[in-house]
Parts: sequence; structure tokens; C-alpha cells
Amino acid sequence: MKLVTLVGGGTAGHVEPALAVGNWLMANSPDIKCDFVGTSGGVEADLLPKTNLHFHKILKAPFPRSFSVATIIWPVKFLLSVLQSLKLLNGSKLVIGFGGYVSAPVYLAARIRNIPIIIHEANAKPGWANKVGARFTDKVTIAFEGAKSLGGRWGSAKLVGMPIRSEIRAVRSLSDSQITQLKLELSSKLNLNPKSKNIFIFGGSLGAKRINDVIAASVTELIDRGYNVIHSVGRGNQLPAARFGYAPLSYIENMAQIYAISDLVIARSGAVSCAEIASVDRYALLIPLPIGNGEQEANAQDLVANGRAQICLNSAFNSEWLMSNLNSLMQSASLKRNRVLNSADLPADAMIGQMALEVLGRAN
Repeated sequence: MKLVTLVGGGTAGHVEPALAVGNWLMANSPDIKCDFVGTSGGVEADLLPKTNLHFHKILKAPFPRSFSVATIIWPVKFLLSVLQSLKLLNGSKLVIGFGGYVSAPVYLAARIRNIPIIIHEANAKPGWANKVGARFTDKVTIAFEGAKSLGGRWGSAKLVGMPIRSEIRAVRSLSDSQITQLKLELSSKLNLNPKSKNIFIFGGSLGAKRINDVIAASVTELIDRGYNVIHSVGRGNQLPAARFGYAPLSYIENMAQIYAISDLVIARSGAVSCAEIASVDRYALLIPLPIGNGEQEANAQDLVANGRAQICLNSAFNSEWLMSNLNSLMQSASLKRNRVLNSADLPADAMIGQMALEVLGRAN
């Protein structure tokens, strides 16, 4: 049995691709076992217990962005994380990393143990950990073309896209009649008008206050204009009152189905969200979260360049902006739905999985 160690953490953009690749490897290679390394504080702590992967937790050692007490103690925490990683990698034949601070000590430990490394970068602007890891391997894969602009290992990285759930990928193959039937079923369940167009709004698993506030101020006019609104407000946020044409939900369990019946998507531009929107071929209004190194805005630019989205900066997004631009957004969405996608492209999880099998084959 060959052990492959997956590492990533903090956000869904680092964890969900890892799970997709791990599932592909185990489904296509019965002699491969996958473990996952993360921390107790990231989204992986919620997602991994629901899988069949063995979950190892190491100390989180985020690199300080400014000088503070954390700067002084960081080297000690990072060293402890590396030591933990060295122990966990005993017997591992390959490390596949997906970013997040937890990845850096694992990359270093793999380098010390001379274990091959494959890296997948989910964002258009690579994070610190994957920049470190890219120094240790020439097996670098990316989700966005824009990452190539960094040059070096990134310039020669293999563009594979984002590993996403199979049910999301399957949306593009649904027939018009299947979508119509699904819309009838969900309209009845969510108390929506089956004859109206659907606007799907979400801000991630925890929601987005700015987006939630704007929709709260706009929902009456949206309904009056003849639209249904499906609104994921995020876990832990107060659920607004539902009404005919407006379905507020804490969390979307059936994302594929909601994507399928949506005419317009309004969302943050996290890596997973952008990849899913591109895969299901729905038009989107993207409101990048202004954090980190600007990766969300960079992620959105790829969809804009391909005619799949429009960007509105977080500072500019309000009810007045949304209502004044709604007609043009819906016109773009209507045109976008007629585009034919190349369904022959190999899914990203399979591309990374095949690269892993090649590395394992050479390692033997």
C-alpha cells in the first residue's frame, strides 16, 4: 500500500481540491492510501471527519505580516510544526500540497526526507506557503492562468484548473428539460415562482456581511421586478424571514442543484467559487473580498476575461449599484447561457491524480 500525504488548510479553496484529488486517487488506485495534514482551526477540522481520510493535525504557524510578539515566537512554532511533520511523513511516498500556512512545514519536512512533492495553487496569486514549496519541486499545477505571470516555476506551471466535486461538474451536462424539472421541484420546496428567473447569492460557508446587508436592502425590489432570490446567509448569521420569491438559507447543501436553476450568481470570488461558476457556466457578479494579497480580485479577472463575470469592488457594492446594473447583468447572463463548453477537458482532480501516479511509478 502506497501512502500519499495531502496537505492544505484554512479555507475551502485549500481543502476541497485536496479531498477531490484524494478521492480520485483512491478510486482509481486500490493500492493507494491517502492521509490529510491540517490544523484544528481551519475549515478542514469540519470537513475531514466526514471523509474516509486519516486526519493528522499539526501546530498552526502562520507567518506574521507585521512585527509583533508573534514575530518573535514564530520560528519556534514553525520548527515544532516541521518536527511534527517529519514524524507524520514516515512511510509517505508523495506529498501533494494545496496551500495554506499548514503546508509550509510539511513541504520542508518532505524536502528533508527526500519525498517528492506536487503543488496545486488554487488562487491567481500564489500564497506564501506554496511559494516556499515551489522551490522544492518542478511539479507545480495552477488553477488560474494569471499565476503564470510570476515567472520561474510558476511560469512553467501546468494549468489544470480547480479540482471540484463531480456533482458540480455534472451540471453542464444537464438537458434543458432536466433543468426545467429541477426548477419546478425546487421552486415548490423553496416557495419560489417557477416562471421567474433565479438569482443565487452566497458569500461562502460563513456568509459575507456586506453582501447580506445589500441583499436585505434590495430583496423587496428584486421580487417586485419579477425575480426569485435564493440567498445563503452563512452559518451563524441570523436567518431573515422567508417570503414568496425569497428563500434565505443558512447553508446550501445541494449546491449543484441550485447552480443548475440559477440565471445569475452573486458571490465572493474565492478560488472554489470561481472554479464552480466557470464549470457550471453561469454568469456571475463577483464582489472580491479585499484581504490578503488581492487574490480574490485576481481570481475574478480570469472569469471577466472569458466573459463569464463582472466585478464590483466591495467598497462600491450597495443596493443602488445593484439595482441600477441589474438589467445589464441579466442580459449578460442570458447571453452567457448559450455558450457551449468543451466537455472533453480532463477534470483537474484526474490531471493531478495522473501526475501523482507518474511520480509514484518513477519512485518505485
